[in-house]
Amino acid sequence: MPIDAATAIAKAGNVLAAVGNRLGSVSWRRRLYLARQSVTAWARADIGNLAVWTPVAIGCGVGFYFGLKTEPPWQAGMLMLAVASFAAFRLPHIRKIALAASFAALGFVAADWRTAQVAAPVLDRDLGIVTVTGRLTSLEESASRRRLVIALSSIDGVDDADLPARARISWRGKEFDAAPGDVISLRAGLGPPPPPAAPGTFDFARQLFYRQIGAVGFAVTPPRVEESMPKTRAQEFAAAVETMRHHLFRRITTAAPGEGGAIVAAIVTGKREAISDRAEAALRDAGLAHLLAISGLHMGLATGLIFFTVRLGLALVEPLALRYPIKKWAAAAALSSGFFYLILSGGGWSARRAFIMAAIIFTAILVDRRGLSLRNVAIAAVIILLTTPEALFHAGFQMSFAAVTALIAGYEWVGRHADPHRSFTWPARLKRYAIGLAATDLIAAIATAPYALYHFNRVAIYSLPANIFAMPLMGFWIVPAAIVALLLAPLGLDGWAWRLAASGMETVLAIASEVSSWQGAVSITAQWPLAAMLALTLGGLWLCLSRAPWRLAGMMAIPAAWLLVTQMVRPTLFVADSGLNAGIVISSSEDGAMAVYSSRRDKFSIGVWREAVGFEPDADETVRMRDAIACDLDGCATQIGVGEKITVSFVSERRALDEDCARADLVVAFFPVRGSDWRACEAVLIDRYSVWERGAHAVWVEEAGTIRIKTVSETRGARPWTGN
Repeated sequence: MPIDAATAIAKAGNVLAAVGNRLGSVSWRRRLYLARQSVTAWARADIGNLAVWTPVAIGCGVGFYFGLKTEPPWQAGMLMLAVASFAAFRLPHIRKIALAASFAALGFVAADWRTAQVAAPVLDRDLGIVTVTGRLTSLEESASRRRLVIALSSIDGVDDADLPARARISWRGKEFDAAPGDVISLRAGLGPPPPPAAPGTFDFARQLFYRQIGAVGFAVTPPRVEESMPKTRAQEFAAAVETMRHHLFRRITTAAPGEGGAIVAAIVTGKREAISDRAEAALRDAGLAHLLAISGLHMGLATGLIFFTVRLGLALVEPLALRYPIKKWAAAAALSSGFFYLILSGGGWSARRAFIMAAIIFTAILVDRRGLSLRNVAIAAVIILLTTPEALFHAGFQMSFAAVTALIAGYEWVGRHADPHRSFTWPARLKRYAIGLAATDLIAAIATAPYALYHFNRVAIYSLPANIFAMPLMGFWIVPAAIVALLLAPLGLDGWAWRLAASGMETVLAIASEVSSWQGAVSITAQWPLAAMLALTLGGLWLCLSRAPWRLAGMMAIPAAWLLVTQMVRPTLFVADSGLNAGIVISSSEDGAMAVYSSRRDKFSIGVWREAVGFEPDADETVRMRDAIACDLDGCATQIGVGEKITVSFVSERRALDEDCARADLVVAFFPVRGSDWRACEAVLIDRYSVWERGAHAVWVEEAGTIRIKTVSETRGARPWTGN
């Protein structure tokens, strides 16, 4: 250190020491002592509440497993679990840290075990049109198509060792006679599950891998029922449940045709195929998309209505009310109805979470314990993460747990600060109901907004007024009518009740259409960085789970995430995994626009590209490069970038490759380039070989004109669901 710097530091130290001596009064020391005592008390309060952090530790282990680029050896997780558990039991001074590490290792092991349990072959190439035979396990219907999931027994040209467990096939023809559980055969074009359309976007292949779907495609002939084959009891039960769901779906949509009936059918059966894009967009943009998922709202309303109705009915019978635990009987009835609803709805992530929460609450009533608490939320999260670890990356899991955690934390805070002398007159109760409804929606909207922005690149701005008007309709009109319809269905008297529920849903849809039409109803952003979502998640968890005043430090995650988002640079260019299309962001046009080489190919990919840069996903709003930049018969060329621009060429003919390699900084060739031509090209080159080997590409142009390329294979790594 230089002498002058050391001298300056020494003098500063002397000054600080003098100031300390002046302030070293008894009162100042007393304040320091009290502050230390407060911090100690806060730490003790939170240490006594560490159980609620258990799913967070497990989730860290699950996230670490899925974040790896290569599949780890199974011994790795077991070794981590053994070492952490040994430290937790034998080293008392680090026990709590070791316990956290043990739960993280447990999450890692659970994810590894789950992957091994569902592992099944995945097609590695397009097969063309082949004959497919297997058992129909589920059937989804819409106005334009039917989607079949088939447990495969054979595919022409595929060996048994390479045969996927299931295939998902769409059929756009007329109705057919096959029902869930039947063995069918059909002709279909099959291929592997699609990889992400751009680096860092949603991975459908991973989602389908954990459903053991290793092939997707479209049917060219209607399914034909083969000779019946014997079923196991599990297959018979699954077929009966799916048949019941399918018949109930048709019963509802037949009794109540239209948008309202389609949405009611989705709420009851979990089948959303009949909902139109217009209705789904209106509900989404009004902040009412949660009505389409079987969530805690629906499970809570359904089981709650059963609980209070049964309890009220039993209370009216005086001998029963005085001699028997009718509250526990009502809880048992509600628990049974919740289990039936779980099966009827198909058992999705949000439905499982909602049922587990409801089961914990009503079981707590059965054993005379408190039902609604953060500990019970933690138990539900632990159960789901250990049984289906892949749920951690599902938007429904993240949003449902974020909402319920924030709401219960808010309710607990309000409960501790509620006025014990508050009025219980009807006007006062109605006022508290309105305030509570608004506060509930506001808390849930804030808690779920980071995940809506991360997964869907959009958030509804006016969800508060939409929910204030829609939620009473759900609780007092739609759900009660649907429950009555379900009770009357075995008697064949349910048609009027389905129409009543559908008319209520039409009212909700009218509210959604009105709110979504307001100017600025939706805020659309570019694809968020993962770090921003993680920062808000950790900050929100600290704010909700901590009991001490320092919980407010969790609010610091908001400016941290804002900084991460504002410093993010969006991609400038995309290349499709087909190798036949590309898109660029044209920053010179008003509010930005996207131009694509071909507006007919890769429409799904174009929509994903638009979302990634913060545009509406409608692929029809893109323009062709030939209408936006300089093009000739051999391709197009333009300059892109936010600072120092670079020249990029899009080449469709081999004869133009040499010229473009000499004049451009980046060349996208829509054909395979020979090795000699590749080495001779002076520009950065992306060709069809590139995307065949590494998947779709995204290109960033830094302010200094530096080109940065990221590929799908780089972000996914070589995992069982990637086909590598």
